[in-house]
Amino acid sequence: MLYKQIAKRMAGDIIKRKRPGERLQGVRELAEREKISLMTARNVYQYLVEQGLVVSKQGAGTFVAHGLSESVIDMAAIRPPEELMLWVNSHLHFTIEGLNAYDPPQGYEPLRQQASKWLRSADIDQSPIITSGSQQALFLLGLVLLKKGDVIAVEDPGYMGAVRIFESLGAIVKPIPYISSHEDLERIRDLNIRLLYTMPQGHIPTGKSIPEGLRDELIGMAADNNYFIIEDDPFSDIVGIKPLKARDVHDRVIYIKSLSYILGPGLRIGFAVFPKAIESSLINLKEINDLSTSGVLQRALYSILLSSKMKEHIERLSAELAIRTAYLARTTRWTAEGPCLWIKTPVPSRIFQEKLFELGVKITPGDIYGSQWSNHIRLSVLTPSRTGFEHAIEIIQEYLDSVRGPSLTEF
Repeated sequence: MLYKQIAKRMAGDIIKRKRPGERLQGVRELAEREKISLMTARNVYQYLVEQGLVVSKQGAGTFVAHGLSESVIDMAAIRPPEELMLWVNSHLHFTIEGLNAYDPPQGYEPLRQQASKWLRSADIDQSPIITSGSQQALFLLGLVLLKKGDVIAVEDPGYMGAVRIFESLGAIVKPIPYISSHEDLERIRDLNIRLLYTMPQGHIPTGKSIPEGLRDELIGMAADNNYFIIEDDPFSDIVGIKPLKARDVHDRVIYIKSLSYILGPGLRIGFAVFPKAIESSLINLKEINDLSTSGVLQRALYSILLSSKMKEHIERLSAELAIRTAYLARTTRWTAEGPCLWIKTPVPSRIFQEKLFELGVKITPGDIYGSQWSNHIRLSVLTPSRTGFEHAIEIIQEYLDSVRGPSLTEF
């Protein structure tokens, strides 16, 4: 439709060039400029309102929404760009039903059905349990599956939250390299492990994904050696790689889907698929742990998943990631394989953190993943606006080159 074409063109201009609170042309002026009817002009602004990019004030006009500017460019947090998330506002509302509800511990049934539909699109044909994010799922799994002294293989660098959970339960964490080759698989084969924790798609912090040729072999090894794989999957939808669980014929993959990096970290909710043998034990423990996940949050997520805009949101994030990855390949010596850029630095990156912040860019130093990674920084590829991202990369590249020179390399 014509009004959508005009609105989408205007959306790009608003994100790149307009200031929050800036007044836009009136409906009549817009109609004259674009040579369209007043009705079409109104539809353009209504579409932009629904996208969360502008607000209309009766009798005052139409204004750029607040939340689209960046004084410090955040390359540290991992979340969607704010301007792509504003459409969610209309779904974040309280309902009497949600306030009054004690849902079953496995979750609000309409949400579970909608989550099942999502999973089927990824070739996972099982009904999930709703959890308060991946952290709760990991803790419950540890309670059910681990005893003191059990060995768990965890990627290094990798998610330290998982490490803390497993160690708090008395397990022994065995660091392993990210699985990128047959040699990496062979290192696991000889370990006497109970669990393997991995992010097979869009790994944090390296951005990598396990190569296609290793995936079936990894699952087969878990079946042969009688251990479970915990698949933490925040990014398969964005990077376009189907989860390990989709090819799990042995029921050895425990699938955890976090929505924090798709819908923002404040939405502490996700879903998980557990082996049938331990599902009832997990549900019982979950009921003890929190009685039930927030009814308000579950209904908000149900409304979001039900919206046709959710599919558009995923497609826009995926397209945006491809654009930014191409930008890095074109303008830098660094390669991003997913939502994170992992850069090796000549000296400990804490030295750079404060200076880059003064220059207007916030980064994550690598030592949060352990002292062995202190000479690295992690950057979030998707979090800032596109113009903010490009500007931040220019600042980081110029500064790092000034302190080291052209030999700086990526991980």
